[in-house]
Amino acid sequence: MAKVGAKKKSKGVTLADIPRVGPGTPCGQWFRRYWIVVGTAQELYDIPQAVKILGEDLVLFRDQSGKAGLLGEHCPHRGASLEYGDIEDGGLRCPYHGWLFNVHGQCLEMPAEPKENKFCQKVKHLSYPVKELGGLLFAYMGPNRDDPPPLPNYAPLVDRGNQWQIEPVRHADYNWFNFFENSADPAHVCILHRDAGYGQQSWGNQFFSYTEMPHFEFVEMDYGMKVVMTKPGPELGTEFVDEMSLALPSIVQVGDTEFVHAKVDAAALIKAGSQCEHWMFVTPNDDDHFMLFTADNYRGPEANFFEKLKTLRAKETPVQEEMPYDKRKFMPYKGNVRKEDLVTQGTQGLLGERSEQLGVSDRGVIKFRKIVLDAIETALNGGQPKGMVGKKQAGELYRLETQVGLRAKGSN
Repeated sequence: MAKVGAKKKSKGVTLADIPRVGPGTPCGQWFRRYWIVVGTAQELYDIPQAVKILGEDLVLFRDQSGKAGLLGEHCPHRGASLEYGDIEDGGLRCPYHGWLFNVHGQCLEMPAEPKENKFCQKVKHLSYPVKELGGLLFAYMGPNRDDPPPLPNYAPLVDRGNQWQIEPVRHADYNWFNFFENSADPAHVCILHRDAGYGQQSWGNQFFSYTEMPHFEFVEMDYGMKVVMTKPGPELGTEFVDEMSLALPSIVQVGDTEFVHAKVDAAALIKAGSQCEHWMFVTPNDDDHFMLFTADNYRGPEANFFEKLKTLRAKETPVQEEMPYDKRKFMPYKGNVRKEDLVTQGTQGLLGERSEQLGVSDRGVIKFRKIVLDAIETALNGGQPKGMVGKKQAGELYRLETQVGLRAKGSN
């Protein structure tokens, strides 16, 4: 990937550039400036794991000493897939001719070459640095891989409460940005999800009512954007609030999980507010597929909170009656939040290719797109984009403050 100097100006980034993340694309170059989640520690076993990240075919593995590596999937010798290689002798060995590579991509052995031959010392395979944090594996695929920026100390991965979990990885077959910008559109929660968890809760005077929606505000933050939803509280000078954060390049934090899905008593919300951090890291495989890595951190009094949450989520089945003549691919879907999102986001097409007519209720989407475009421009012009942590902030805790509960009116 070509390096972009600080003095070189970009030619102008458009909305159509945002969904496309392959090598050399404006969004792809921007995305590669951050550490990206590429896997989970619990799902990386003693065999290589093929992964596609930002349009690149790669292989993730852990050597015998416990170090994680991310290499180009195809051996530089004759192109065989290293997914079928053997983890041994300090690295990953190609099954075809036995070339051995360490986690840095350095070739260590070539069994068929003369022993006095120094050819292997000259072969360096594509590799990206990998770090593990709180059960997630992050890779840096940008410039200056020998001196990458610090990996942020994401709060739910390092500052854990008495209960935490890494959820199983979810895979989706549509564009990553359709999912990401969905959280900048809170109106859909009251409409699309009215038959699911959001429409079934009772706290905050039916906070997500379809006919009486909360007030929406969109606040630009140093990490991205915060969505602030409010309704009048039970007493003068108070208000119910539910906030979501969108952190660049592709993190969503939702704070209302325990009240929407876990069905915690509304009185608890008024008294203590949300005590569950729910972070979703979106990693594009390419322009048409992405992975979703989720970290949860619960500090409340509920025993076995995540087991209860899992059980309740399993009961969120579609409420529609399925007719024998209905051959639509995703039917039934109403009544399950995740399937409702799949039906709508997965059928939109790519931003920049689809036709849109945006209204006043779309102001959060409009604002967030501008924030992303500005971040891409900043990266292309050699600057530090939003959400990226500099070396001076390396030791700081990276927290997204999203409040859910009751507060004094106008406070934040």
